Amino acid sequence: MGLLTKGHIISCSDRNRRGGIKAIYLGEVANVTGATAGASGTHNFTSIAGFPSGGALNLVYKFEFDRETAYYTANATRENGSTIVETELGFTVPKITEEIQLRLEELKDSCGLFAIVETFADDGTTTYKFVLGYDTIFSPDAFLEFASGEQNTGTALQDPNETVVKLSGLMAEYPREYVPSGVGLAVETAADNSFSLT
Repeated sequence: MGLLTKGHIISCSDRNRRGGIKAIYLGEVANVTGATAGASGTHNFTSIAGFPSGGALNLVYKFEFDRETAYYTANATRENGSTIVETELGFTVPKITEEIQLRLEELKDSCGLFAIVETFADDGTTTYKFVLGYDTIFSPDAFLEFASGEQNTGTALQDPNETVVKLSGLMAEYPREYVPSGVGLAVETAADNSFSLT
């Protein structure tokens, strides 16, 4: 019996699409206590456990970046009957400061991260959020890890002063959409304001 269940039809709104990432939320895979995949016929997570709302100990953190610098890629290859999806998440942090160096130290020393990336593409009412570094097959070993953090002060006064961060990982499936049922993940922003990611 085959696995294909449907084709894919492009609607008029699909032709008006945008690239880029609107927001990045990072958490540690070690804190994930489980995830609930959506119903059959969907490719999403309806919950990621271990991050209760209301200022709990385990939080997901919002990382902001220079406009039009953030991206993610998910490239699948198949060999000897096994499929691997190589994922990469990149973004540019403006300026080089002590605070940024501390965040970079935390990223490079982490034992595994997962990310929820919110894209600019939308369905007319909501944006799409995708989970990188966690799946239903390899997890918790599908994590993202620090690949590089390239800093550059530039040489001229108007050159960029920045850090380009790249996280990478190996997954067994394409990133699932995050569509929480009920209260979403507890997120802390750079300004120490917590909210629920829904």
